[in-house]
Amino acid sequence: MSATSVDLITQEIVEAALTSAAQEMGGALKFSSYSPIIRDMEDFSCAIFTFDGDLVAQADYIPAQLGAMSLVVKSVIKEWQTDINDNDIFICNHPYQGAMHLPDINVVAPVFFDGEIVAWAGTAAHHIDVGGVNPGSEGPDLKELFAEGLVIPPTRLYIKGEENIDLVKTITANIRDPLSTISDLRAQRAACNLGRNRLLELIETYGNAVLQQVFTNSLDSVEAAIKYRLRELSDGVGDAIGYLDDDGRNGPPTKVRVQVTKLGDSLTIDLSGSDPQVAGAMNVPWSSTRAGIVYAVRTVLAPELGTNDGLLRALNVICPQGNVLNPFPPAAVSVRHNTCQRFADTAIRALVDLWPDLQVAGSSVTFFGCNIGTTSPSTGQPTVLADVVGGGTGASAEYDGLDGVDTYMSNVGLMPVEVLETNYQVRVLKTELIDGSGGIGQHHGGMGIRREYQILEHSQHATFYAEQTNPEFVALGRNGGGDGEPAKLTLLDKNGDIVPIPSKVSMDLEPESVIRVETSGGGGFGLPER
Repeated sequence: MSATSVDLITQEIVEAALTSAAQEMGGALKFSSYSPIIRDMEDFSCAIFTFDGDLVAQADYIPAQLGAMSLVVKSVIKEWQTDINDNDIFICNHPYQGAMHLPDINVVAPVFFDGEIVAWAGTAAHHIDVGGVNPGSEGPDLKELFAEGLVIPPTRLYIKGEENIDLVKTITANIRDPLSTISDLRAQRAACNLGRNRLLELIETYGNAVLQQVFTNSLDSVEAAIKYRLRELSDGVGDAIGYLDDDGRNGPPTKVRVQVTKLGDSLTIDLSGSDPQVAGAMNVPWSSTRAGIVYAVRTVLAPELGTNDGLLRALNVICPQGNVLNPFPPAAVSVRHNTCQRFADTAIRALVDLWPDLQVAGSSVTFFGCNIGTTSPSTGQPTVLADVVGGGTGASAEYDGLDGVDTYMSNVGLMPVEVLETNYQVRVLKTELIDGSGGIGQHHGGMGIRREYQILEHSQHATFYAEQTNPEFVALGRNGGGDGEPAKLTLLDKNGDIVPIPSKVSMDLEPESVIRVETSGGGGFGLPER
């Protein structure tokens, strides 16, 4: 398409309209979804893409999803090429074709104008179950992707506006709570249609040529801004190492190493020093590693900058396949988010190792996840509880850390007790901040959370896992600040006796059993005032 001159005011107006469209898509998805993990915890993302799949505008929901979604759009384009029709809607959750892990389902839609694709609207949302061995479709000890659930490559969910009934029947037959999943997929489709309508309205107002030039300018400006910021900073090398407690199967700690080299306006990020892919489900597909890179660079260099795929143009990334951050298929990846959290923490430490003036203390990477195959108290039908519990963020030179938030790559909310107890045969006995769990300092680290889940009525299969339970791998303090406290995972039987368990487990639980999680606190910053 030929270049079109766009004045700065028009550029700003259209860019703001694109971001607004993504945010409006998020509102439509949130308020029309069925599952609490989407509706109440906001585990979803929405974005706008160029005609060839580059992410150009996004609503800030889940960093782990937003840095990856453009790879799904590009996979759809590659798979279907010229066989893409107006009003088609595509679905994909394949981690080795751009998605993240199987429960995070991407639904994307082409935007046609004058018979050509001019843009894409897309959503990613965490679904409570997509089949597999365990309720919730996650298992730290699983060894292959095929055990984790239904794998969907780029496929048409809607064909020229009509729902693909054969696909819907296939999905329905392979999942535990089809009402929730199919309803949420339809909510994603509605959000995509809203995004498409907003893009067509912009074309009607400004013309397609202007829209395409705004896309180009947006990508170029983010690339230029990152390179300008890099030129302001000193050249040098940063290096950091972090460890996961294990490999997901009670094996040895897994190393994540990030080396960064800055020269002029270029930044090289070398991940080749990380451990090889592991036997369990802690491996990170390339899409999620890419998202972690975008997150860490934006967080340290330009947190105020609207992000798009232009940021990646300033980066050179080294990560050979077979690495835990870039595994060969069909390695299991369902619990990759714990590794993502450790990777984000390590990447930020490597960057501030290079530029100490930007340093901040370490944050919780516990990322306690809990999936319980249960039943609905109102209908008696099978369903799945999916909850996430955050921890404390690290303090900085100016502020204390935040208490009880989902740190780094996640950003989802804690499920409200009323919602949890209304929808599942589970009772929450306790939810509270853990006093003293954050590191002390001139500014204190944020506190972790203690939460207890009691199993009710009948035996239920649960998968639950946590990181940072090893005291050697706690959130580190900075500039004399204290380290945060480690996480702790406890299982109590119906008599209140402690049952020995590893930090990642999938097992049947009898009624009156209690899962207690205590997430880690953030590190403190600076010497404590005497």
